[in-house]
Amino acid sequence: MVVVVGGAHAQQLIHVDTSADVIDFGGARQVDDLPGPDGKVSLAEAGLASDNTPGVQTIGFQVPHSEWLYQWLFPGRVVLRPFLGFRTFDTVILDATTQTAFTGDTNPAGGEVVIWQQTYLVDNVGSVMRGFDNSPVSVSGGSANVIQGNTQTNIDVYDSPFTVVGGANPGEGNTGGTIKIDRSSDNVVIGNTVQRVRVLGWIAGGQPAANVRVGGPTLGERNHLTGYGTWTSEGYPGGTTLQVFDTVGLLVENNWIGTTPDGMAQGSQASTQGIGFEGENYGALIRDNRIAGILGHGIGPHYAGWLVGSAVDIYGTGNGITLVGNTIGLNANDEPVLGSITGIALRDYYLGPVQNVVIGGTNPGEGNVIAGHSSPGISVAGSYSGVRIHGNSIHENGALGIDLVDASYTTGVTPNDLLDLDQGGNGLQNFPVLQAVTTSGTMVRAQGLLQSTPAASFTLDFFASAAADPSGFGEGEQVLGSSSVTTDAAGNGAFDVSLAAAMPAGWSVTATATAADGSTSEFGKAVSASSCSLATYCTAKVNSLGCTPLIAANGSSSASSPSGFVIDCVGVRNQKLGLLFYGVNGPAAAPFQGGTLCVAAPIKRTPLVDSGGSASPANDCTGRFAIDMNAFAAGSLGGAPLPELSVVGTVVHTQWWGRDPGFSPPHNTTLSAGQSYTVCD
Repeated sequence: MVVVVGGAHAQQLIHVDTSADVIDFGGARQVDDLPGPDGKVSLAEAGLASDNTPGVQTIGFQVPHSEWLYQWLFPGRVVLRPFLGFRTFDTVILDATTQTAFTGDTNPAGGEVVIWQQTYLVDNVGSVMRGFDNSPVSVSGGSANVIQGNTQTNIDVYDSPFTVVGGANPGEGNTGGTIKIDRSSDNVVIGNTVQRVRVLGWIAGGQPAANVRVGGPTLGERNHLTGYGTWTSEGYPGGTTLQVFDTVGLLVENNWIGTTPDGMAQGSQASTQGIGFEGENYGALIRDNRIAGILGHGIGPHYAGWLVGSAVDIYGTGNGITLVGNTIGLNANDEPVLGSITGIALRDYYLGPVQNVVIGGTNPGEGNVIAGHSSPGISVAGSYSGVRIHGNSIHENGALGIDLVDASYTTGVTPNDLLDLDQGGNGLQNFPVLQAVTTSGTMVRAQGLLQSTPAASFTLDFFASAAADPSGFGEGEQVLGSSSVTTDAAGNGAFDVSLAAAMPAGWSVTATATAADGSTSEFGKAVSASSCSLATYCTAKVNSLGCTPLIAANGSSSASSPSGFVIDCVGVRNQKLGLLFYGVNGPAAAPFQGGTLCVAAPIKRTPLVDSGGSASPANDCTGRFAIDMNAFAAGSLGGAPLPELSVVGTVVHTQWWGRDPGFSPPHNTTLSAGQSYTVCD
């Protein structure tokens, strides 16, 4: 049946009114020639007539119940089986919602029309396909086509720019099935609830998938990608929920990837990658997505109990992958209960790696939340450098928050090395060593030392957590702020930073260092914050190797605790003896042994300690003096208790002294700056 609607701009509406795949209509006949001799219009006849007729036709459906076949397979739906699939070559609107209007909503789970074979939109410009169920569609060539409101439908877009899959308004999104953008550019995928999206280009063949957008900033544009995967015959899971291959300028924004549509549970127990980068990718922006529930579960016969998965997997080559504002491993209530094995995995590739990977940022909303994973929050393989990791909340992961992997694939805490010469992920950038953290209202003060590449500048990021990682290094739940430090000729950069931030009592603090090329370190060792007054004053003496000894404290001075307040000094010569000057009569600033004496008389001394560090015959600044002043005051180090160091409110001034044979007597000593502390309860 053919209906003409409209006035001066009349549009022809063709109604398919039979499920039979018959054509008694041939040649170049047009819409006005319908129906054929049998008095009915089949889907194939409607398509031929539309292709032969100028203008845009709408193909609707009014198939009576008497012709509904295959109800055992597709109950409540009319099933059309065009031989070798259905093809259109000119602009057309395929509207299955007309069948719903004709016979009612007989399939509450989706549309009322099934095209059992593939539907091909070939070289169509501005065609629309909406409201179908279980009807796979392939769009190739042409441009600006729209596929929306279909259910349980696999959608394949090949080389058809400006095509829109889904829509931002209610009912426009496709549900069920999968979506593939194949060597097609400027496509938009929005508002869908499907198992998987694939964005695949072919850069070597001159057909990248360029400027594809998956999702958008509004709720209506959000895609729910519920997870895709299968199991091998051995029971090993595998599958990527958002596959990215050979793309340029990809934007993935505001999607929920890997969970059920409500964001509260895992969507597929076979999916092992949430977002998986492969091939060459340039300028990809992954922003404001929830990526969770990516954890493949092995099954029998051989992999029962196995778990595998990464929320984001970066592999291959290219330049410029940025992840900002995402929550990775958290459910819709922001609980870290849907983690993967690894949150973000940067893996080695023989032609790689990807350059200029950025994870997080310091501007509002740029930091990612990466939590609840059973292994590292972020793993950086040995071939990568310049991976910039800034401003993220990383917590409650089973292994390190940030793990830089060396060339031998060793995981776990990577110790700092002299002059930072070792190689591996991000050059195994050394982490800062925090030596004292104090809090006062809305300020956090952090003191410490970065020992790294000489004469170089670094960005320091500071974080707080309710508890230190079991390794003692990191993680970083709350971002406290950033600062910078420049190392001297010996590679030492002392810092004393005040951050405008408040943190809960009892939390610990850690830090990362980022080099000028963007390479970020692992988290440094966490230090418990103290609310007791602590201050550094006076001037240290540069030692004979050009290093400045740095005095600092770790823990809280206490009149009641027998341990837990360590005053130390780093940047001193290795394998040398030293001791701590202390006194309770205030500071000083008097010339002494080629430096400055910072403690007022009468001066007392702790027992001698050895600096350790590199073994002889090396001569360097790897030494460290340290003494627990709570234990010393309590007499736990071998002497009698010292009441003057155990009275609450007493202000104690201290300074490290040590041997330095590089100077001639009587100036052959190390002298740190002075540090004062107040004895707390």
